[in-house]
Amino acid sequence: MKRKVAIVLAFMALLTFPARAFDFAIRLNSGDTLYFEVTDAVRHRATVVPPSDDGPDYYKGHGKISGVLVIPSEVTFEGQSYTVTTIGERAFSGCTDIRMVSIPSTVTTIGSYAFYGCTGINDPVVIGENVTRVGLSAFYGCTQLPAVVFKARRCEFMGGSLATSVFGNCGRLKKVTIAEEVTRIPDYAFCGVDALSSNVSFPESLEYIGDYAFSFCSKLSGEIVIPDHVTAIGECAFNQCHAVTALILGAAVDTIGGRAFYKCINLRSLMVRTAAPPRMESSSFSDLHKSFSLSIPCVSKQLYENDDVWKGLAPFKTHGNCTFTVQAEEAHLGEAKVFGAGNYMYGDSVTLVVACAAGYAFEGWSDGNRENPRTFIARENMKVRALTRGSKSVAERETVYKVDTVYSEGCKLAGSREQVAGSREQLPATISYDAAKKRVEWDFPEGERLLALMVYNDNGECIYRTDNAKGKFKMKRFPTGSYFVRIETVRRTLNYRFFMNNEE
Repeated sequence: MKRKVAIVLAFMALLTFPARAFDFAIRLNSGDTLYFEVTDAVRHRATVVPPSDDGPDYYKGHGKISGVLVIPSEVTFEGQSYTVTTIGERAFSGCTDIRMVSIPSTVTTIGSYAFYGCTGINDPVVIGENVTRVGLSAFYGCTQLPAVVFKARRCEFMGGSLATSVFGNCGRLKKVTIAEEVTRIPDYAFCGVDALSSNVSFPESLEYIGDYAFSFCSKLSGEIVIPDHVTAIGECAFNQCHAVTALILGAAVDTIGGRAFYKCINLRSLMVRTAAPPRMESSSFSDLHKSFSLSIPCVSKQLYENDDVWKGLAPFKTHGNCTFTVQAEEAHLGEAKVFGAGNYMYGDSVTLVVACAAGYAFEGWSDGNRENPRTFIARENMKVRALTRGSKSVAERETVYKVDTVYSEGCKLAGSREQVAGSREQLPATISYDAAKKRVEWDFPEGERLLALMVYNDNGECIYRTDNAKGKFKMKRFPTGSYFVRIETVRRTLNYRFFMNNEE
């Protein structure tokens, strides 16, 4: 009988008194008591927890925290120090008399519902730089909270859904500041903060804006500038931000999620700074203001016009310079000449050619490239120098042959076995002209074993090339002008210039 009475009394005690949820308690200088659970005895880490597991009043039977709450970075219990790394689930839920919160830099996790219903907080909350996770509805219902300073550099999780938004029902939260060195704004970070009205500026360090990060912030106004290091804007990131009027996309944006700017009904202007059109869906920009205009880089107009999704936002305005400058010169005067420098449109093919003077050979370009000729696509301004070295094995010549042979139809080709001025070198080929077929024929002696012959115009463009010819090849006639020819044989490399005259 006594045993049964003891069991009944114990059961009644469970109903009457809240279950203990902490390992030890610390009394602060303010007079408030904080409760802690040891979460890592080896590394001496502790979590702030509520005094009981019984809700909805987790402080029943214990004094609720009030006034200024300064959470310590370290606490000592029974001679052992513990680092405070977590604010546990529902740690301060329902503490309506807290006015200000100071969270230490040691905290990496703020648990779900940690400050749920703390309606008295009327001072900005700072999310520290080391925070990587903010749980479901962590500050939900903090109706007097005026501002948030977000310093978390690489936060991976915040809230997880619109229904469990971290700052849901924070009716006076008008300002969010994203601090320098922040690289990520997590999915759902500030979604549903309907009072957020001041312009949000992003730091240059930012790389990612998550799904639904600012969705349903209907009063978010003014111009949004996405910095140049952001590569991805998530799905519905600014969905239904009705008051945004202008948007600038940085130079590195590669992906824009579906409905990212859906129903931004007052968005009138979009400037895109990315040279290549970012990948996006047709819903990424839809239901915009009727006077919406899009400005794209001048050099990329054709790319945007050919993109299946972006062309749906046409007509386009353009900004920026339409051309890039390619500067290329020899490192040392008199050792070589470089052809092909100049101004080019984005996407143009550029060919740089180095013609070495006698006794010098091409060694490479100042940026490490070793191709000659060097062909690439113009995408930015460029400045390089051609590096040369002294060489006895490579005979380099740059001359204009005498025009002493006249072929039919008035074609004059200089260089038919003509000796190079100032040297004993001779052009290692016999050149003739086939009037019927309108072509020039080159005939090399067997010992030369031609590997390649390339012809460039004065703009440095390769207009003819032949490889591994067996001593003879045929080349179409070119317009009147001076040309550069590079001959590569098994014995040597020769650079010459010849002149062709097609005038009658």
